[in-house]
Parts: sequence; C-alpha cells; structure tokens
Amino acid sequence: MFRIGQLATTGPALTPRHTCVEALDYFSGHPSHDILPIVNEDRPVGLITRHVLLERFSRPFQHELFGNKSCSLFMDKKPLLVDEDDSIATVGAVAASDSRKALQDGVIVTSKGKYSGTCSGPTIMQVLADMQVERSRQVLEGVRYASRIQRAFLHTSNENLAEHLPQHQVFWEPRDMVGGDYYFCRGDRDRVFVAVLDCTGHGVPGALMTMIMSANLEASIAEVDCWDPSALLANINRRARAALGQRQRPQSDGAANECSDDGMDASLVLIDRRKGRLQFAGARLPVFVSYAGHDSWVCLPAGRPGVGYADTPDDTEWPISETPLEKGMRIALATDGLFDQIGETRAIAYGKARFAQSLGAASGAGLQDNFEETLSRYRQWQGSQSRRDDATLVMFEV
Repeated sequence: MFRIGQLATTGPALTPRHTCVEALDYFSGHPSHDILPIVNEDRPVGLITRHVLLERFSRPFQHELFGNKSCSLFMDKKPLLVDEDDSIATVGAVAASDSRKALQDGVIVTSKGKYSGTCSGPTIMQVLADMQVERSRQVLEGVRYASRIQRAFLHTSNENLAEHLPQHQVFWEPRDMVGGDYYFCRGDRDRVFVAVLDCTGHGVPGALMTMIMSANLEASIAEVDCWDPSALLANINRRARAALGQRQRPQSDGAANECSDDGMDASLVLIDRRKGRLQFAGARLPVFVSYAGHDSWVCLPAGRPGVGYADTPDDTEWPISETPLEKGMRIALATDGLFDQIGETRAIAYGKARFAQSLGAASGAGLQDNFEETLSRYRQWQGSQSRRDDATLVMFEV
C-alpha cells in the first residue's frame, strides 16, 4: 500500500508568533515550496499558501499594515490533516471531496497528531494519475490475456467445423476485446450439431457468461440423447438458473437489485444426415435457411423466452422446427449484434428482414462470396455508427 508519508516533504514550519514578513521571506528563500505549515507546540494549526500571501501583499500598503502582524492572519485555519500511514488513495478521495481545495493547495501530514511534513496538491494528483495508469495497464493486460483464452476456447469448434462442415465461414467479432458471443460445433459421421450463443453483457462479464453457458451446453449434450435442440435448451435453462441462483426472485427491491438475472439467447441446429433432416430450436435467435437452387432465404423463427433468466421457469419448452435436408442447402446462424446494429442517416436497426435480403444478394455465388457479400452489406449499413453489440455469423453448406 502506497502511504502518504512516503510523499511528504519535511520542511521548516512557522508558528503564529512569526510575522507576515517572515512568511514572505520563507517563500523567497524556498522557491520550490508553495505551502507553509503553521504549527503550535508541534501541532499543526494552519496552512499558508504562496499564491494567497503574495496576492495579498501585492496590494498597496499591505506591508505597512500587516507586515509585522502574525502570519496566522492569512493562514487557512482548517487545513486538511492526514496521518502519515493513510494510503494515498484514501487521501486522494478525501481531498477530492474536500471543500477547502486540498487538491489545489496540499495537505499537512502528521505523525501521532504532530506535524511531520506537507504534500502538495499537484504531487498527490500526479501520483494518483500514475496509479490509475498502472491499474488500467494491468486491467488491459488481463483483458488481452482473457481474449487469448476466449479465442482458444473456440479452437475445438473450429476444428469440428472444418472436419464435419468443410464448406463454412465464421464471423466472430466482440464489441470489446472479449465478449458474450460464442459458437459451438460437435459432430460424428452421421450428425453435426451447431450452436450460436449470445450471452448477457459485453466485455469481461459477457465473456464470463460464455464460459458458464458453454459449460452447461457441454454438460447437457452429455445428458440429452440425440442432441435434440429443444431438449438441450431446456436442460441448459435448468442448469443455468440453478448455477446462478435465479430460481426464485427476492421480494424486497433492495435484494432484487443485487440478484443475478442473466442468461442467453441461442440458436441450435442439428444436421442429421442419417435421417435426412435439419432440426432447429432457438431462444430469441432465428436460423436462416436457403434451399439448393433458390436465391431467397427462409427465416425459421425462434421461441420467445431467453435461456437461464430468472423469469424463465424450469419447465419452459422451446418449439422445434424440422425441414428436409438437401445437398447444397445453406444455413446461417447469427446473433442480434447484426440485427440490432443501427445505421444510415435515420439511425434505425438493420433488422432480420434486411439481413435475410443481404443473405440472398449473392446466393447464386459460392459460399464464401455469399458470406462476404452479407458482411459487406452489414458494414455498409453500419457506416460511421459505432458498434452496439458483439456480432457473430456462422454460415455453412451441407
């Protein structure tokens, strides 16, 4: 802990018996000192600042009127006193809220109530600024490392996409260095399961939620037979609500404000080659399908409840959609960072309809061209508007 005593400058002090002329002489002889403590029997009783004294004695006749009077006439009788063992952060917080302009003038440092030294306001502010820069650097380094971990966490899904869905493209772009979006892929010879999750929050809180929800997804896959998308969402919902303690909402407003109410939106797709079908279940996130030989994309709607939230009961069920599997069929899963992005001069949301139109703009081309054209139209819409959310798009062809 950085203590204010480490910053204190131990210099001479005057007493109330000293005159204003002697105080002026002190400042003349100590050009680097801007504050002068006044003590009485080793106890600080006031503080004179250079600018106050010089401004006063720059007026006519002040030397004649006050030169030989006690310097206590022009001292601050209630300076901010701090103990040498106080932390610099505590002193800074007290000084910042002090009405006596302590951050401008400075403080008197004491040891067991006796005068020990002084510390100027600019010195305190500089040290506080340096401490804030160091804390920010440490936080930034931590977030950068968290970004590496989050990206590494996607490695297995990237490998499975490459193995089971070689015709695929992924756009994953957190709003910050880390974020609350996550994509997932597992498969075997007959089935491929693909999911996109949009967890509560951005940045570090969002990234933490992706760890929780992805772990619940993995555990649910181990429990639920046939990777049924609807059953998986229900299982994740129960697990997340239990893990986050969100099964019962507290009654008092104070407790409610402290209660967690977090979860995720999701779209889950099962490609079952053995049965020749595609199954989909979504929580607030739809899936878009383009059949072979068609330029338009069909939006399969999602269920309305989110997953894991306090107001989503344990027995919530999400509807499942099923459609025949066709060779050359394309599927797109996206988070609402794409749908909700505002753009153009009217600053309105992109929306699912425009997103579906952008998917169809290059459906006749190869998958990569289709993917790039979709993102190009999204970025054109965004224009100079800032990003509002994490954004993910997973597109593949079966």
